[in-house]
Amino acid sequence: MEGGKKIRSVDKAMVLLELLGAGRSPLTLSELEQRSGLPKSTIHGLLSTMREHHMVSQQADGRYCLGLRLFELGCAVSASWDVTGVAAPYLAKLSAVTGATAFLAVRSGGEAVTLDQSSEGSGLRIVSEVGCRLPLCCTSQGKLFLAYCSSEAEQARLIRAYPPVPHTPHTITDPEQLAEELRKIRAQGYAVEDGEFRIGLRSVSAPIFGLGGTLQYALGVVGLFRRTTAPEFTLAIHLAIEYAAQISEELGRRP
Repeated sequence: MEGGKKIRSVDKAMVLLELLGAGRSPLTLSELEQRSGLPKSTIHGLLSTMREHHMVSQQADGRYCLGLRLFELGCAVSASWDVTGVAAPYLAKLSAVTGATAFLAVRSGGEAVTLDQSSEGSGLRIVSEVGCRLPLCCTSQGKLFLAYCSSEAEQARLIRAYPPVPHTPHTITDPEQLAEELRKIRAQGYAVEDGEFRIGLRSVSAPIFGLGGTLQYALGVVGLFRRTTAPEFTLAIHLAIEYAAQISEELGRRP
């Protein structure tokens, strides 16, 4: 939790919405009870309230699914995110030139969420579907978000809340080593992942800044690069930094 008082009823409602979204198909009251661990009476009350607001819908057979209002809200959010439209041509160019998968990401709590991607120059689709969530401590986009936290206290809080998990032998789990890595990223202006999340995969992420110079998004490339010192990876670094800066400019940031 980022801060503030947690409202339990809202939290429970979010759990139900997440389950309905993850299920990919309508769920019965009993299935929701089993998967959420919440009392059936609580679930029924929350669903009834959300149904009145069209957040959930109940089918003729009694099963529940996500409601039309959520789709409408999602469209409103998408329309407000100019960054995806601005970044799209840069993602396509980045992928075409590097022959790898280019991606745009944003931080959500303790994860980096993929907003968009392009595999124009690669037959290999590395990043999973838009909306996938990746850990902070072992991906280039995640480490970038950590490195550009508003303060060291905020950075430390995030690492405590979402500590590094050894996904591969290369994952940085030592606190001092991770802190040094984040200082290096902040100083050089980009982050590199060298097989820390998936063996064989390497990626680079560069910062997209918003008004006031705060980090808003990460633009990057991930692929089966031979090594991080290879010429093709060096090119990916330069292009990611260049394109991220141009996107920042288009979003309204000025030096």
